[in-house]
Amino acid sequence: MTPELVLLIFRVVSGLLLLAFLGGLAWLIYRDMQVTAAAMAEQERPYGRLRIIANEAEHPPINTTYVLLPITSIGRAASNTIVLPDGFASAEHALIIRRQGQWWLEDQGSRNGTLLNDVVVQKAAVISAGDVIAVGGTLLKLEL
Repeated sequence: MTPELVLLIFRVVSGLLLLAFLGGLAWLIYRDMQVTAAAMAEQERPYGRLRIIANEAEHPPINTTYVLLPITSIGRAASNTIVLPDGFASAEHALIIRRQGQWWLEDQGSRNGTLLNDVVVQKAAVISAGDVIAVGGTLLKLEL
């Protein structure tokens, strides 16, 4: 076997190994992008909804539903996920967060407080389907 032939074989094998490495790297990047896309789609997927069951104001009407996102803010300010034009609701009244497979309700230091099934929420509380949340003069029912 001549040195030129050995060098040619070495170059061909090195080129094939380089292509295999780059192909494997491209495959890993593709799989990572699939996993990331699936995780992002899971975060954006609505998990449930809140339905207005009583409201002292005319707007929004009773039976209006709002989709719950992993972090849902409730209040009078336009920056909230659920905007309630209620004079008794604070600008940032309450927060509903999904943590470890459970929904949690937190009062955001509102002046009139947040009620969960007619009990004042003082610290984060776990909520479940059928619970009624009172924000100002609006009653919201959790539907999962």
